[in-house]
Amino acid sequence: MKLLRDMLAGMQGVETSGTADVRIQGIAYDSRKVRAGFLFVALTGEHTDGNLFVDQALERGAAAVASERPIQPASGTAALRVPDGRRFLAHISRIFFDDPAARLKLVAITGTNGKTTTSCLVDSVFRSNGLNSCVVGTIGIRLGERALPSTHTTPEAPDLYSLFGEAAAAGCTHGALEVSSHALALRRVLGMKFRVGVFTNLTPEHLDFHPDMESYYQAKRLLFTHAGENEIDLAVINCDDLYGRRLAREISRPFSTFGYAPEADVRPLQSVTRADATSLRLATPAGEFDLATRLVGRPNVYNIMAATAASLDVGMSLAEIARGIEQVPGVPGRMQPVDAGQPFAVFVDYAHTPDALENLLQTAAALPHNRIITVFGCGGDRDRKKRPEMGRIAASGSDLVIATSDNPRTENPEAILAEIEPGLRRGNAKWEVISDRRAAIRRAVQTAGAGDIVLIAGKGHESYQVVGHTTLPFDDCAVARESILQLGQRPT
Repeated sequence: MKLLRDMLAGMQGVETSGTADVRIQGIAYDSRKVRAGFLFVALTGEHTDGNLFVDQALERGAAAVASERPIQPASGTAALRVPDGRRFLAHISRIFFDDPAARLKLVAITGTNGKTTTSCLVDSVFRSNGLNSCVVGTIGIRLGERALPSTHTTPEAPDLYSLFGEAAAAGCTHGALEVSSHALALRRVLGMKFRVGVFTNLTPEHLDFHPDMESYYQAKRLLFTHAGENEIDLAVINCDDLYGRRLAREISRPFSTFGYAPEADVRPLQSVTRADATSLRLATPAGEFDLATRLVGRPNVYNIMAATAASLDVGMSLAEIARGIEQVPGVPGRMQPVDAGQPFAVFVDYAHTPDALENLLQTAAALPHNRIITVFGCGGDRDRKKRPEMGRIAASGSDLVIATSDNPRTENPEAILAEIEPGLRRGNAKWEVISDRRAAIRRAVQTAGAGDIVLIAGKGHESYQVVGHTTLPFDDCAVARESILQLGQRPT
């Protein structure tokens, strides 16, 4: 609980009507979450306008309301007119929660692919070496020993500061945070302090939100530049990535690099991949070291290099880094094996972009196999331009492709599949279209023979499918296992 007048001290451009001598009990950007004594910040979003719900917030007991528009305050209520609602929300949240991020050694990870796995690896390095750590990202939130579900890759500013405040109170000293381009563009981490910022890569995604790749890059770039108002001590950049090399030229902060390039600070000297493990020897500024991991594929080598570079920058030793990486059994929905005793391999992966799908297929192709059977779809109400390209990639890297529904949302699944089909025709694979995802997975499993690899791509860790405005239970791993057992196999 803080006095609003004190919270606003030194904040530029805020016009106050009514009294600022009110004590703030909390901050909300959703009027339904307002409680007595809260500050309600009315934001203009993609689908609605918080200014339409000011009266509702006041009815629920808001002590203050902030908006980019003029507001007539009710008696005893402070009305704040702010030049930028999202910037204000970020800064006022940091003040209200006493900037808990500054009390943690945080690694922030951004990029199109690899954020989740890299954050899990960094978190494991911390935890396996006796440090109390928190992690916030796509597959969930963990604050010390408390686990919470995740609804966004990166929560809104007040939610994020609240989580880090709880983490600090639970004794956490370190943490990893996935930072999405949406979060950066919408200023959710504006002004937040990080020990290390990691840039994994940049490939086409979210072009339904960002007008083009340049806008997408500029959003990611905010994490590393003064325009984003973040305090990052050190940056870690993928120097094999075109945008990573550009970022390295454009930022003024100290940085280290990772990649296969001979000039990379962290780079692989040896790499041996099997279907269930990878052995690596990495060169680093601290020396060379060996590690064995249950993560497979070239994309995971990148993730391991990113985690290694970030961990070094936080002060971990090579032995500690190896220990942490080797203890990761796998990451949910990231090249996740499904083994129910069948004579062929099944992997579930979150690959839902052209680059991620291509990497997944290349990873599978490098493993011993007979045929590659790929099940995939494209999400509805998202970038339509990638649909034929993903069809082409799937049909170019597989022996059989089964195109199916992903999260169709409000689009007709058949219409989405029709936009994938031109790409399927450009590859050499045999292909089928089965709209029902359960039936498609069952078909892939029934078709697979000894030595084949079945890839189920697109939804990964998700335990649901969004059809229209309804969220239905659906788990690719569970459906795959169910389909295998229907063949008469038994778990080993």
